[in-house]
Amino acid sequence: MYSNSNIKPRKTFSRVQVITLSFLIAIFIGTFLLMLPWMSADGKVTPFVDALFTATTSVCVTGLVTVTTASHWSSLGHVVILLLIQLGGLGTITMMSLAFFATGRRISLQNRLLMADAFNLDNNRGIVRFVIHVIRDSLIVEFIGALAYGLYFVPHFGVAKGIWYSVFHSISAFCNAGIDLLAPNSLMAYAGNWWLNIVTMFLIIFGGLGFTVWNELGRGLQNQYYYQKNGRGKRLKNTLSQHSKVVLLTTAILIIGGALLYYLFEHNNPATLGRVSTSQAILEAFFQSVTTRTAGFVTISQADLTIPSVMLTVFLMFIGGSPTGTAGGVKTTTLAVIILEVKAIIKGEEDVICFKRKISRATVRKAIAITVISVIVSVIAVLLMYFIQPGDMTANIFEVYSALGTVGISRDLTPDLTTAAKYLITFCMYLGRVGPASILLALTKREHQVNIKYATGNIRVG
Repeated sequence: MYSNSNIKPRKTFSRVQVITLSFLIAIFIGTFLLMLPWMSADGKVTPFVDALFTATTSVCVTGLVTVTTASHWSSLGHVVILLLIQLGGLGTITMMSLAFFATGRRISLQNRLLMADAFNLDNNRGIVRFVIHVIRDSLIVEFIGALAYGLYFVPHFGVAKGIWYSVFHSISAFCNAGIDLLAPNSLMAYAGNWWLNIVTMFLIIFGGLGFTVWNELGRGLQNQYYYQKNGRGKRLKNTLSQHSKVVLLTTAILIIGGALLYYLFEHNNPATLGRVSTSQAILEAFFQSVTTRTAGFVTISQADLTIPSVMLTVFLMFIGGSPTGTAGGVKTTTLAVIILEVKAIIKGEEDVICFKRKISRATVRKAIAITVISVIVSVIAVLLMYFIQPGDMTANIFEVYSALGTVGISRDLTPDLTTAAKYLITFCMYLGRVGPASILLALTKREHQVNIKYATGNIRVG
């Protein structure tokens, strides 16, 4: 009699593993390509650690670079970097979905669940349409950004180079990568250019808001238009979900509050804002506030910031952007939920209320867990940097939080990293891109339900 008892069940990857491995595969493919001789400007093979670092910073849309992007890489190398940025910004699962759409293949339930997980959505209802909108709207925004950049770049660099610069920097800004082709010191030479600064900030903010917020804003603005025109439809505030309201409000507070604090801390610093007019100082303060939440472009020297500004920058880098977007960090909604939980505790309220809606205890617990885990990881990384990267610890701490938040700004340390430090920062960039999503998915996974109730204990805290 035939028995299949010895046949081992087929092992399959979980959706979390597929997402994290897809980024890892993209990084190693990018590393291999960037090591090819014709990818560098001098025709030589780029060392593995620098190719790995560049591929990781591109796929993880960070912006830290150990070699100058503009001068080290050839035109073909720049194309590869741009493709890696686009891949990382939209997400590897999104690009895999695009391949399914292009070939006309049927999207299975497993792939729909995978797409929902990649965007951190609660369910897969309408996920195919959602992904199509994400790809379409992203390309539209990047195209508009390229047109806006072109108004400056084409007259200054010529048609061919101007168009290429416009496309590259539009994708880099929208994907919150912060990698540029202009100069070794990012956009510092263009600190007083209002047009380039405003276009860049718009792309950074839009990319960091999150794809779900876009969709709701689009529908909400349509409803607002019809409401004002003929009294039909709903007002914008009545069409936005609790999530979108929290994202928009928290983002506005962080940008405006950060800009005010940067101006306060730096307006008398001759090495930063103190060297320019008041109007330009305000512009640079806003740009610094926007870029520190995972963009990577800079218009002022990070090494010359005052200590209060450094502390503010580390805080903003740790927070990052919003869920389902191109930004990193623990996310704006995580910060908002924790603050609302503290407020509820102080006021003695049992429930956490936001915009007249209760926030579930599961969401509060996830927010706290993500923050605690992120703090622990960052502390461990800083301690490791102490042993493998000699020099200023302020610069080391700055570098770690920049990598974990996939921000990409540095106190001029990145090119001088030791080999061991390069590998550590590379890992931090990867963890910053996939970590929060992986942690969140792991926390929502329930393998076993045990129907046991325990007696309440008593632990005194505070």
